[in-house]
Amino acid sequence: MIMKRRYVILLTACVNPCGMPFTVLNDASERLRQYREALDFYLRETTFPIVFCENTMCDVGHDYSEYVESGRLEVITFNGNDFDKSKGKGYGEAIILKTAIARSSIIDGDTIIVKVTGRLKVLNITELIQDNGKIGNNVVQTFFSSSNMIDSRLFIAPCAFYTDDFLPKAMGISDSEGVFFEHKLYEAIIERKHCYYYPFLIVPVVIGSSGSTGQPYVESKSRHSASRFRYDMLGNVLRFDKRCSRSHLSLFDKIVICMKRCRLLLTPREQCAP
Repeated sequence: MIMKRRYVILLTACVNPCGMPFTVLNDASERLRQYREALDFYLRETTFPIVFCENTMCDVGHDYSEYVESGRLEVITFNGNDFDKSKGKGYGEAIILKTAIARSSIIDGDTIIVKVTGRLKVLNITELIQDNGKIGNNVVQTFFSSSNMIDSRLFIAPCAFYTDDFLPKAMGISDSEGVFFEHKLYEAIIERKHCYYYPFLIVPVVIGSSGSTGQPYVESKSRHSASRFRYDMLGNVLRFDKRCSRSHLSLFDKIVICMKRCRLLLTPREQCAP
């Protein structure tokens, strides 16, 4: 019997960064507005359970009591922003992840966690999750790596990847020393114990703004067709696999990927709608 995968969207939040270095967006009221707007979006546009974990004791649960009582939403807030600020916001986000997994009654060892930076809206998140469900079990799926870093705004992975692979490494994050969350995510994937790696095969459409720079993210308008993007990313799966120290793709998986790329290569390249 095939068990249906259980996905949980985990939104990480820090309403009041208290002058965190490398953080341009420090206004607590504006950050809270963005968190609420994003949470409203995921509650409205998806059907997945959601964990909202915040580390400055800002409890928004009373504003969403209907969802909390129904079990659709879990709000966790704690005092977790009093660490050495030289470690930076990436370290703080790792603590949020660790606390969310430890305290959540929704997340368990069989959960596939869809981690999203809580102020951002991923407009096609349902499509991305559905596509993830078509890939084999125990898969870590992210943006593709660049310069030994992986974009951490959004990634999908089994709970065990977070607890066994990523979080032990994340305690070494130190923004002031140039060791970022994105570096440790890359290292965890390279050295992972059991999971396989795939970049997203559909372009994530992310809107919002960067907390580090204040610059807005805009809806992606790919120059390639959807089939061309998938073709390129499947090729990246094979290239990335060579860097990994463990959990390499089997010969069968590599043959299947090559066959998929051949089929996609013959697919007419219609431009993506903006």
